[in-house]
Amino acid sequence: MDKILFWCIIMIALEILSYICGKSGYWMNAKQIPVRGKHLDELSPTDKLFIGLSKAQTGPFLYFLLRYCSNEPNVLWTWEEASFQTILLPLPVIFIIYDFFYTILHWFLHIKAVYPLIHKHHHHQKAPSRATDDAVNVHPVEFTLGEYNHLWALFLFCRFLPWKVHIAGVLLFLATGGVLAGWNHTRFDISFSLFGSITIFDSKAHDVHHRIPQSNYGQYTMFWDKVFGTYRPYDPTDRVNPKAQLDPRTGKSLNYVPPLSSTKQQ
Repeated sequence: MDKILFWCIIMIALEILSYICGKSGYWMNAKQIPVRGKHLDELSPTDKLFIGLSKAQTGPFLYFLLRYCSNEPNVLWTWEEASFQTILLPLPVIFIIYDFFYTILHWFLHIKAVYPLIHKHHHHQKAPSRATDDAVNVHPVEFTLGEYNHLWALFLFCRFLPWKVHIAGVLLFLATGGVLAGWNHTRFDISFSLFGSITIFDSKAHDVHHRIPQSNYGQYTMFWDKVFGTYRPYDPTDRVNPKAQLDPRTGKSLNYVPPLSSTKQQ
């Protein structure tokens, strides 16, 4: 019963996260990224199934992650051990470790022989807009690999670095990752940089990936894409089709035509 309750709490938390990602851009007065690729106006039954399966997997993943953390000596749990050094300082390192393996995984999923089997489904959406729903609209195999990569990154950090991380830092890593992945699949132009010149996160980079798949494989940062030479900057001068933009009332393309069956029902 406790595990079922835990799963229900996680499902509710995911819906709250989806709402925050979908609305936070407005709260931040973020600009909109113009739609350049074809927007997926209607979710198919397969889309809805994959979204549901991805969300359902999150509860068991968090359960296993917390089980690992409870047995990992380098994960701290007491309030006395909570500090800047154990909560915030480890985060950039864990993100860099995560994105190293995610970038390679993402590149592998784009190999011609592999792409149609798993990752092609995610690229039916060429102009993400639904935040976490578009982010988790992936093949179950892909979601599992990407999700457990968080646990892999944490394991490597704890096992091979002379550092300890507080459980609050672990949860902050997951929550921040969820928000960034959600922003990557909105039309919000959101970016963060150091000293105004070193970009840490930019939602436009992932928008480029959905239009030009052989680029920008990183999930949270473009650090490894720049190292591997797969980074492609966003070009604001790329052609924009005014009719392909989204209607803010419906979230669908301005030139959207309802399916014939929907029209008959109306």
